[in-house]
Amino acid sequence: MSSGRSYIKAAYDAIFQNDFQKAIELFKQAIRCEPNNASYYYRLSITYDRSGFMKKAIETAKKACELEPENQGYRYHLQILQSKNLVYVAADLMRHNIFTKEIKEILIQAKKLDPLNIGAYLLLGIFYGETNALHLSLKEFNSVFYIQPYHLQAKQLKEYYLNLYQEGD
Repeated sequence: MSSGRSYIKAAYDAIFQNDFQKAIELFKQAIRCEPNNASYYYRLSITYDRSGFMKKAIETAKKACELEPENQGYRYHLQILQSKNLVYVAADLMRHNIFTKEIKEILIQAKKLDPLNIGAYLLLGIFYGETNALHLSLKEFNSVFYIQPYHLQAKQLKEYYLNLYQEGD
């Protein structure tokens, strides 16, 4: 029987070969060997996230936090995943021209969970722009510039909403 460490090493080898599905299976094998090893769940969570399996990424990140509740790195990782997921949910609803108070709250929560989640700021800026709150829209786009001073999409969106409102005068 192999040890959890040997499966972890093999999982990283698979990642370097761009075989993420194999890496996921190897991380699961490591967990079977050492089911109380929080770092294995954390690593699996990262691989799930990078492979587009957000629900599984959040589940395994939660498990890592349960096993080591004092580990700030695991808690921060979970918050980032939760924030990212909230942005996905809001983006999907906004694509369908849904602009409700609940979407605004979702995006505000995403920003609280991960203050560096640029997607949350951009979508909230769009939300405010589409709901006729230009000053709040511009505030969100300007917030992006504190994180990434030359963010092209934020610049373009800010200009778009400024022009839209100037044309409306």
